[in-house]
Amino acid sequence: MKKITIAAAVAAVAIAATIYASPYYALHQIKTALAERNADALAAHVDFPALRGSVKTQLEANMANSIQAVAGSDNPLAALGQSIAGAMLGKMVDAMVSPAGVVALVNNSAVSPQEEAGAETGAAADGARNKAGYRAGYAGINQFVVRAKDGKTQNGALVLQRHCIWGWKLSSIELAPAVTGR
Repeated sequence: MKKITIAAAVAAVAIAATIYASPYYALHQIKTALAERNADALAAHVDFPALRGSVKTQLEANMANSIQAVAGSDNPLAALGQSIAGAMLGKMVDAMVSPAGVVALVNNSAVSPQEEAGAETGAAADGARNKAGYRAGYAGINQFVVRAKDGKTQNGALVLQRHCIWGWKLSSIELAPAVTGR
């Protein structure tokens, strides 16, 4: 009876450890797919509908703020311009954040992450290759956030959502203020 209890406890700890480590493994797979320029492997780790929605929402909010700041809230042409720009923005995001868009971005990238790291020189390059340039952690039971280590500015973030028990997919991108104009 004691052996069964110990075996069950060991199994429970092993399962909990693999569940906890699963987003780190998914992040490793995403980095590997990017380094190898493997668009199919990368696409397997992306929830495209959720990602599209995330990017559209942030860009539309930024666009609305920009139009309101420039044209004012009482300008009737501002609403017309916002609706036209919103339709164009939606189609542009749909084209970029799609499996075909990921394939194009990965296959047409001029420099792979490995080549970029090799372009640096000296001890700084060795240190940069040895330590990660990001920090990652849970933001909830089903959400995992990856941010750049640069603590001086608020950079964007990648948000992975749990899919099943061990599966994780990129479902949202928090755009950097420089991109959104905030």
